[in-house]
Amino acid sequence: MIPDSFRDTGLYFQRTHDVPLTHFQVFGERGSATNLVRKLIDKNLNIVRTESLGWKHAAPHMVAIPRDFLMIGVVRNAESWALSMHKRPWHLDPSCQAHDFATLLRSPWRGIVDREADFEEVVGEMTGQTEGLELQFDRHPITGRPFENLFDLRNVKMATLLGMLNRDCKMLLIRAETVQTDPEGFIDWVKTNLDLTMRPPRFKPVKRRLGNRFNLSAPVEVRGETPKALSDEDRKYMLSKLDLAQEASLGYHYENS
Repeated sequence: MIPDSFRDTGLYFQRTHDVPLTHFQVFGERGSATNLVRKLIDKNLNIVRTESLGWKHAAPHMVAIPRDFLMIGVVRNAESWALSMHKRPWHLDPSCQAHDFATLLRSPWRGIVDREADFEEVVGEMTGQTEGLELQFDRHPITGRPFENLFDLRNVKMATLLGMLNRDCKMLLIRAETVQTDPEGFIDWVKTNLDLTMRPPRFKPVKRRLGNRFNLSAPVEVRGETPKALSDEDRKYMLSKLDLAQEASLGYHYENS
């Protein structure tokens, strides 16, 4: 259960046992500041980063969770997240990348394996066999069906992420906005509450963002610009599709203007 304090602070650490932490992995949907969180912790705290528990943007599918392992889940406001997903649609089929913002919101999501190196699960025996195929992690983890729209994807992926709180593991839940507003304060909170120590003598900020390296896939060359905010019509559509109770549990409330 998410405590009420999370709605105010955007930070919550679930401690299930006293085994000291040695490794961490960040999970959360694309466009949710997962790389910012990962880099801040990796640069500043004495804990080892790993990607060994599966693709960070998928529903959790690890075999087991070591007791010295820190699971980190990152969530973001649905409006800014949706805009980011259009601006940088990582691993999205090129035919969908060509959509303007309003169309992307309302279209089925179809991820593809466009860069095998981004998915450790296919490195090795299957290298060269999955390039261009549909990304199964971007289908519903129970029904196997495509997500009907962007917010359908969000509802399910977020529910599976929050389900980590029901597993016997140490879990750090973070709102992206908390980290973006005060990165140094975030690191200080994590250091203090998780009994970690600093790696450098002083805080090191993150200066380069992975998202800035995104390029549209061929043959997409031109498409509608990402708007700065949702239109009234798009916001109304978003509210009709979001799991608003789940959003509220994280401190996200949206006005239908």
